[in-house]
Amino acid sequence: MKKATIAATIISLLLFQSCYKDLSTEASLEIPEISIEGIDNSLTIAFGQTISFTPTVTQEGRTEDDFEYLWEMDITPQAMSGRMELSTEKDLEMRISNTPSDKPYTISFKVTDKITSLSKTVGCRLYVGSSLGEGLLVAHTRDNGATSEFDLVANEFLTWGYTGKVRYTRNLWSLTNEGTFEGNVNDMIEICDTDGGVFNENKILVGTDEHIIAIDPLTFKVKYMDGANFNNTSESSFRTTLFGHVGGYSSYAVVNGKLFGIICHIDNKFSAVAFSKEKKDVFGPHNIGNAMLDQGNLMAFNEEDGLFYNLAGWQIMNGALSEITSNFGFDTNGAKSIAGGGTKGNRPALLVRSADGKYHICIASFDTVIPEVTHYQVSDGDLDNMVAAAFCDNADLMYYTNGKEIYAVLMSGGKATTKKLSWKPASEDETITDIFQYRQAWMGTHQYYLSDYEFPLATNRLQMVIVTYNEKTGEGKFYLRPYNVSTGLFTYKDNGSYGGFGKISSIAPLFK
Repeated sequence: MKKATIAATIISLLLFQSCYKDLSTEASLEIPEISIEGIDNSLTIAFGQTISFTPTVTQEGRTEDDFEYLWEMDITPQAMSGRMELSTEKDLEMRISNTPSDKPYTISFKVTDKITSLSKTVGCRLYVGSSLGEGLLVAHTRDNGATSEFDLVANEFLTWGYTGKVRYTRNLWSLTNEGTFEGNVNDMIEICDTDGGVFNENKILVGTDEHIIAIDPLTFKVKYMDGANFNNTSESSFRTTLFGHVGGYSSYAVVNGKLFGIICHIDNKFSAVAFSKEKKDVFGPHNIGNAMLDQGNLMAFNEEDGLFYNLAGWQIMNGALSEITSNFGFDTNGAKSIAGGGTKGNRPALLVRSADGKYHICIASFDTVIPEVTHYQVSDGDLDNMVAAAFCDNADLMYYTNGKEIYAVLMSGGKATTKKLSWKPASEDETITDIFQYRQAWMGTHQYYLSDYEFPLATNRLQMVIVTYNEKTGEGKFYLRPYNVSTGLFTYKDNGSYGGFGKISSIAPLFK
C-alpha cells in the first residue's frame, strides 16, 4: 500500500512539474512593441486651416489591418474629461473649427492590437491660433446672391511677416455656423472697439439688403445682429450698403439710407448722425467721401438739393452735418454722385455728373477752418460706361473702369488728366466688376498713424485690387497691381492673381 502511494505521489509531482513548466514558458513570451511614428508632439495651426496626420504604425509579425485605430480630441483645451471622437481610420484629416486658445488642445491617437488587445497611445498638443490673420476677406456668391460664402487670402503682399505660398482659407461661414449665409454681401469692414481699457473687441461688420451683422473674427460666429449693433434705433429692417473709417478712430455705416457713426474708444455701438435739414434719407455707397487719417472728416453730396455737407470725424456720434457754402464754380443742381472716396491731403472727394452731362471731381478741403470745394472737369475716357471707381488717399489720383479697361485720372495744376492703362485681365471673358486701393485694416480704427504702426506692409496704399468675374466659368478673381503715385501708371511688378471664388460682392482687409 505504501509503495502504491509513493508511486502515485511521484506521478503527481511529475504531472505538476510538467504543467508548471508549460505555464512558465508561456508567461515569459515577449510581445513586440507597437511603434507609432509621424505625429509631432506639438503643432500650431490657424483657425480654419486643415491639419493632416499620416502616421506609420508597425509591430513585428503584424500588418496595418491587424490594428484598430481611434483618434480623439479635447472639447475644451486641457480638459481631458471631455473628449470627442474624430476618426477610426489610420490617417486623419480635419479642418480646425475649435475656438482659438492660448492653451493647447490634445489630439490622441490610440492603436490597439486586435489579436492581443494590447494598445499604445500617443498625443499631440495642438495650439489653435488666436486670429484668422491679416489678409483679404472675400465675400462671394455662386447663386446670384441668394447665399454667400467667405474666403480669406493671405500672402506676402497682404500679410505682415508671411513668407509662404498663397494661403486660402475657404468657406469660413459654413465651417462654424449651421446653415448657409443668406443674401448678398454689400460691404464689409473690420473695426476695433474697446472694453474701456484696451482695444480688444474686434468685429467684422457685414452688410446685406436685410441685415447688419457683427461677426467674431476669431471664430466667425455672429456676435451681434441688426438692432444689437446700435445704441437705440427705430429701424425695423437693416439694409446696409456701406461702411467706412473716418480719422484715427471713427467709423460709419449707411443703413436704410441713413448715416450712423461709431467712435471705437468711446462706444461700441452705432448712433444716428444728425442731418441739418428735413430731407429724406439721402446717403448711399456713391455719395460719401471721407478722410482717413488724423481727426478725419466726412463729406456727403445730397442729390435732393445739390449741396455738399461736412462732418468732423470726432463729431460722428453726436454732431450734425453742416452745409458747405463755398462757391466752387459750377451749378450742382441735378447732379448725380457716382463715386466717393478720399484723396491726398485728407480731403474727401466725390465724382459727380452735372446737369449738362459733364463730369467733375469735387474735393472738399479738410485743412481749412471752413471747408471749401474745388473741382476738376474730366472729359476724356469712357465715363458714360463706368462701373467702378477708386480714389487714392495718398495721391490726387482716381482710377475707374468700364468693365474692360482701366483709366487713371491725375489731378494737378488745376486740371485733370486721364490716361488709359494698358493692363487687362488674363482672359477676354473676364469683366472687371470693382477696383479699390489696398489699405491695411488697422488704418482708421486703431488710433494708429503711419509713423507708429508696428507692422506696415510695403504694399500698404501702394497697390490696386482689381476684381473680375467670368460669366462662362462662374469664377471670380482679383488681381494685385502696384501703381506709381506720381504718374498713375501700374508698375512692371505684378503681385499676382487669386481665384477660385464665385462672383465677388465685397472684399475687406483683416487685422494682423
